[in-house]
Amino acid sequence: MANIFDYVEKYGDLTFKQKRFNEVDNLVLSLLAYCDLRDTKVDEKCHTLAEIGNEYLQVRRPAEMKKYGMGIYSAYQLLEVCVRKPRYKDMTILDYEYNANSDMQFGGIVFELLPDLIYVAFEGTDHLISAWKEDADLACFFPVPAQIEAVEFLHRNVKMFGPDVIVGGHSKGGNLALVASMFMSPLKKRKILRVYSNDGPGLRRREFESARYRNIKKKYVHIVPETSIVGMLLRQDVFKVVKSSKSAPHSHEIATWEIVDSKIKRGTLSARSASFEKSVLRWLDSHNDAQRKKTVDAVFGTLRRAGVLDTAQLRKPRNLIRAIGRFNKDVDKETKDLVLNLVTGCIDDVRKTKKM
Repeated sequence: MANIFDYVEKYGDLTFKQKRFNEVDNLVLSLLAYCDLRDTKVDEKCHTLAEIGNEYLQVRRPAEMKKYGMGIYSAYQLLEVCVRKPRYKDMTILDYEYNANSDMQFGGIVFELLPDLIYVAFEGTDHLISAWKEDADLACFFPVPAQIEAVEFLHRNVKMFGPDVIVGGHSKGGNLALVASMFMSPLKKRKILRVYSNDGPGLRRREFESARYRNIKKKYVHIVPETSIVGMLLRQDVFKVVKSSKSAPHSHEIATWEIVDSKIKRGTLSARSASFEKSVLRWLDSHNDAQRKKTVDAVFGTLRRAGVLDTAQLRKPRNLIRAIGRFNKDVDKETKDLVLNLVTGCIDDVRKTKKM
């Protein structure tokens, strides 16, 4: 079955004037946002994707990219194709920002598709453990640091008398696209044509029921694979379900989503994903923000004390064993029960689904 790489090969010779932007282009640009361009001349004005991308590809190697996980490696591979295709290579990069520390991770990039159209892409969770912790913090308080950064980034790139804007992102990037768009002024909201969240987490109840969300809802498109996990976190509205060549957790990767011509192949949400969503919501509704925060801090504090700072380190069995040992030693019984409550709830729902 075709994927976004096949789409780029098939239509990459057609500019956005010749073939209009569509939902698959949204996937392409969302995935390219994972490329860390800090070591290039991206901060200088008027550079094309081909210029910046080729510079990036010269200093990064495939083996290096693989250790950061399939999402970042897929972005690297996609960039190799896009820098030679007229549809993408001549896009001007108007703005770029990457910021990460022990508490947050944020990435944003602006592509000029046409003189009157830009795409603002927010990077999803990368290889840093701090980035994964920030994902979990989405359930505990609002806004998290990356959401604040996203609002500021979008604000400076949406001009009331400038080009129309499409906003999007994958995973946490999808959540950032939604939240940033929610916090634009009414006049700037009018410039936003569409907001794409590609298997991104939803919102807490308060934000989900807010007027800010209602005011952007008609422009919001949430796309999830049939066996979605990340896209089922927190509260969701209507979403488009698409087919993936893989099952969870690998179906989260954009490169596995099946493409038919210029559209993503539609699917049906699996019973397991629906059950997972319900169990997470039950857990959220039965625990307050302080309890959720205590759970998150316990899990990720354990990883930090075990010396695990990125996902490459976490994949080593000895590091995982060390982290579990520290969790059992350092975490109090109440917090262990909170974690166990969430895990067992999800497992029970999966077991019930199997019996159906």
